[in-house]
This record gives sequence, C-alpha cells and structure tokens, in this order.
Amino acid sequence: MKKIITVLVTVFAVGALAYFGFQKTNQAPTSGEPIKIGVVVYPSGGIFYVAQEKGLFAEYGVNAQPVEVLPDAAIQLLASNQIQMLFLTSDFMPIVADAGVEAKQIFSPSISYGADGMVVTKNIQGISDLKGKKVYLGLGFPSDFLFHYIAEKNGLASSDFQITNLNPEDVGASFVAGKIDAGMTWEPWLSKAAERKDGKVLFTSRDYPGVITDIVMARTDLIQSRRADVENVMRAFFEASDWWTRNTTAGNAIAAKAFSLTPGDFASMRDTVKFNDLQANLDKFDKSKPLNVYDIVEQASAVYLQDGVIKAKISGDSMTDSSLLNDIR
Repeated sequence: MKKIITVLVTVFAVGALAYFGFQKTNQAPTSGEPIKIGVVVYPSGGIFYVAQEKGLFAEYGVNAQPVEVLPDAAIQLLASNQIQMLFLTSDFMPIVADAGVEAKQIFSPSISYGADGMVVTKNIQGISDLKGKKVYLGLGFPSDFLFHYIAEKNGLASSDFQITNLNPEDVGASFVAGKIDAGMTWEPWLSKAAERKDGKVLFTSRDYPGVITDIVMARTDLIQSRRADVENVMRAFFEASDWWTRNTTAGNAIAAKAFSLTPGDFASMRDTVKFNDLQANLDKFDKSKPLNVYDIVEQASAVYLQDGVIKAKISGDSMTDSSLLNDIR
C-alpha cells in the first residue's frame, strides 16, 4: 500500500511533489461530514490509522475517519451509507455488485504476500493430490478465488474437489484441532499450522503475488459529490504509506494499537503484505498489465458465479474508476 517519496532535502521534496502532483492545503475540508472508511483488521489497513495519527487527512483538507468493520457486515454498511469507502480486495467487487451497491474500486493499497494460503497434512505434496478429497474454504472470500486460480493453473476444476464452505477462521482453527485435513485460511492460522504434528502450509499468496489484490472502493455518489475530498484521502493515504515505510517500528506501533494487537504480533503480520506505491497502482489499473484489477474482477466473477455466490457475471469496467489515480499521479 504505497510509498510516495517524501523527503528530507528541500529541493528533492519540491521535485517529488511536482512529480506526484501532491499539494497539501491547510484550508477547511470541503464538507463538514466525515468520510468514513471501513477498514478490516489486516496489516495494510493500518495505513489509514497512520494517516489519522499523523494528521495527514487534515493536512490535505479532508475530513476522513477510519472505522473498523467485519467483512460480513461491510456490504450492508456501505449500502446503508454508514461508511462511504471500504478497504477489501478486488475479487470482492463482484459480490458488491451482486448486492446492488453502487461503488467503484479506485486504488490498491497492497497485495497479499503470504497472508493467505492453504494448510494440508504432510502427505499432500501438491494441489493435484487433493483431487476427489474434501477442501474447506470460505465461498466468496479471497482464499476461494486464490484456490480456484491455482487449481486452474494446474489444469484442475472445481468438480475435481469436494469443496465445502467454511469461514477461513474456522478452517484454521479446525485444521489445527485435527478436525479437517485441507483448507484455505489466512494468518495467523497459517503460522499455527505447524502446531499440528502432521500439518504444513502447501502454498501462500507469496507464491502467487498479486492474485489477491487489496483495493479501496468508494460509493459512486461520494465520488460524484466529493471528488476532491476522495482524491485527498488518497493523497494522505499514499503519504502515510511512505512515512510508514521509512518509520517501520513507529508505524507498526500505530497500526498495532488500532487493531488491539501487540507491536510484536503485528510486526510478523506486516511482512505478509506488500505496500503498493503510486506507480504500482497505475500498473494495477492498467489493462495491459498482468493481474490488473479489471481482470481480477472478471476472473473472480466467473469463480463466484460457478460457486453460486453471485447471480450474474460482472465486468471489470463496471466496478472500476481509474480516473482518480490519474488525477493525482
């Protein structure tokens, strides 16, 4: 989730700001109403709290407030306008569309780099060894999309497995307890897999970087009515990401506190994602690049339609607005 180059030397600072077009302002926000940003407990989600703690939203003249949300409640909160922006993953956009929520993905804070993966018993050497066996995963979750993506890369289809719906948290807990033998989960359960004597991690998103791409979506009416504010949220976010990259320990402490974790516990989680700077974002929103957000939406749409999670195929164009990124570049 980002690294916009801020500097110590005045000339370099001026050059960086000229390049990125980021100009701070001390003027009052364009609206007194706060833009509430739904943030799930996830390492790079901490950047919003860094931006808040360092006063960067105010410096860019926008009234914004991160709010912790649960993934299961996120769509309802966005639909009811209790939050106006939401931090989740690109593969989630078809589910948002299926729920009838008017929203667009507008930038990508990070990619999963080990935060999601598969736990199996040690006798499983590859995904093909799971043919005909039960595989537990949360339908409609990023791990669902990751599993199908990897299966397809190995010439396998959903029908080759006995896919059973189970929340990723429950997959992890059930695996460690010896109740199931293969499933898709996330941290900290991947790290706990070894607590089971015959357990191991078969693969993680670190082996397939960019498949799980974290994004921020905004309600369409917010983009239309407060475009400048949304762009200033993005500017503040990228600067906070850059600050955290240069001040790792201090940034970890801010994020850990926001998520009610110890700095030590959070530090290991932080290593499971890679922040996307502005250039990485431009690449992610470029249709000519591999694993761009348009393609991810459409690939996820095909998976979730097949799984019965959504009712109709969703196009990447219908759920994406790259113009705000281009405005702040």
